[in-house]
Amino acid sequence: MTTKPREPDEESHIYTEGLDYSQTEKISIWGTGDKDTLELLSDIEIRGKWLNLAAGDGRYNLNLLEKADSVVASDIDESALGKLKQNTPNNLREKLQTEVYDITKPFPFADGSFDGVFCTGTLHLFPTEILRQIISEIDRILGTNGKLIIDFATDIKRILPDGKLYIRKSEPQYSLDEAAKFLRELLHNYQIQIIESEVPEEEIETRGFVYRFSCKFILLIADKK
Repeated sequence: MTTKPREPDEESHIYTEGLDYSQTEKISIWGTGDKDTLELLSDIEIRGKWLNLAAGDGRYNLNLLEKADSVVASDIDESALGKLKQNTPNNLREKLQTEVYDITKPFPFADGSFDGVFCTGTLHLFPTEILRQIISEIDRILGTNGKLIIDFATDIKRILPDGKLYIRKSEPQYSLDEAAKFLRELLHNYQIQIIESEVPEEEIETRGFVYRFSCKFILLIADKK
């Protein structure tokens, strides 16, 4: 397992946490998962080969592995993927591959090579033009009738112990309505379902400091026409 932290570089749109994941608890640093996302993963059909994009340390990866034929978990942080793989039970590990790469660059996969793409907790961080590139790559690697499941945080508040707001560099500040409109534009050739949800205030500890985080978010299910 790689333990060297991948340091963040927000100027280059690398939004890692700078952690040695071998020193973190077994559960994801982001917790066990949002209720609405877990319910969706339980209820929805997941078949074939899926890409868990920006999978991190595997918050939802086991949910995908239990239903899909195979899963490629990808992230720019090799340490996070090492934890994900280590925490995968032996009976599911043969269905898992991992891939380290930068989401802002062309994906290292052939056209139409996936039946589904899943991505949470990430896409809202990127400036709009980079997000367009990412969505274009997702569309390229999704096969006919492929399915995309993403969440997209909006109305974000990160409050530091002194009461000041912590705002990540270059992160667009979307309202829920603005994000829904933009995502519909980006995925105009998809059949879209949107579920609106929220994350109640929770304490986050990362890179040596603590803040209180809350947001609304869009849970989007898109079927390629």
